[in-house]
Amino acid sequence: MSQHAMPSTLRFLLAARRSELHGLEALASTCELATLVSKLVHVLQKERGSSNLYLCGGQDALRQTLAGLSSDASAVEEEVRRFLDRLEPDATRSAGKARLLNCIAHALYRLDELPRTRRAIRDRRVAAEEAGAVFTRLIASLFALVFEAADSSLDAGVTRLLVALLNFMQGKELCGQERAYGVMGYTAGYFTEAQKARLLELADLQKRCFETFAQYAGADALAVWERVEQGAGPALRMRDMALRTSAAERVDAGLAELWFGLCTERIDAMRAVESLLAEALTLQCHRRIVETRAELDNHRLLLSRFADRASDDTPAMLFQLQGRILDVPPQDGVGEAMERSILDLMREQAQRLRQSDDALALARGALEERRRVERAKWLLVSRHGLSEQAAHDQLQRVAMDRRRSLDDVARQVLAELDGAGLPDDAAAG
Repeated sequence: MSQHAMPSTLRFLLAARRSELHGLEALASTCELATLVSKLVHVLQKERGSSNLYLCGGQDALRQTLAGLSSDASAVEEEVRRFLDRLEPDATRSAGKARLLNCIAHALYRLDELPRTRRAIRDRRVAAEEAGAVFTRLIASLFALVFEAADSSLDAGVTRLLVALLNFMQGKELCGQERAYGVMGYTAGYFTEAQKARLLELADLQKRCFETFAQYAGADALAVWERVEQGAGPALRMRDMALRTSAAERVDAGLAELWFGLCTERIDAMRAVESLLAEALTLQCHRRIVETRAELDNHRLLLSRFADRASDDTPAMLFQLQGRILDVPPQDGVGEAMERSILDLMREQAQRLRQSDDALALARGALEERRRVERAKWLLVSRHGLSEQAAHDQLQRVAMDRRRSLDDVARQVLAELDGAGLPDDAAAG
């Protein structure tokens, strides 16, 4: 039966369901990207940590460890590249995706510069802080890519899990940065005031990320996270020790390896939480696709019933007392029972979408806040020539000085700079 022969109501209900299904299938791709990026970031964090220890005076035997870590990271990088290669860069098929495509280009550029840095690390031709910054910029560009891709999420349940995963990934990355700062300070025997301030800032930022994660994560991930936190005591005590050091109150440089080991143990334990979140995200997305396909099939069943009635040319002529002919299809082919079915579908779909919109608004609020901070940071980098770290420090400092939230400061920066003729990739990072 042609589309034009069915009632318009049913036709648009079917179109709405198909649109929702296509959106969920696209969202499944975003979930796959988030999972791959979390896997790549983890191996890059391990490589960055060992590179930092090696450049801060580690034994030459670490070179073999670094070679293995680089090989592991390169293998996962190839998985990410293959995934990105499947995306369509043709502008005619990518309307509205300029920021996402810019993010992809930026991440690939950062990946392309990594082999040169690896060679410099092996030959000890680069300072630990500079080498670490290369890895940190790369990881930041990968996060920006996932945050931009997640902006298209239109399912509340999936979005909640995305918010939990992305905030946990960010918190884990901040732990990795803290590990690097700690190695440099302990190797020197004491921490400068700037290093102490940075350690405190990293601790505060971790706390915020993990609090947001806890708001949106499921019970399984929270249970594993609680066990990870229970084992964090030794690393936290070494953080406190670092804050008490000074040029006059030094500690044994050998503590650098102990600090590195404790932080690495904690970060590796976090990976179990990250993997649980990624698995839950994939399962939730798959579940929603299955549900939506089943609902679409139910709509098609109603359409089939409508088609059967509309094509019946010789109905039985039964009369009731009021003189109305029974079993004769109405002129539009929709009888009372079918009309009730269509109305039930409309009410059900409207109620579900309304509930989904409310939940989605709450979940996306956290996602939007983090995206605004990222965009504001990269606008400062582009406009003022700051490093990524300096731009973030500036946002954080202004927020503290003015006693405002980081999101409020990011909004102000975007309002002042976003329309000032900057290219899209500056904003997207």
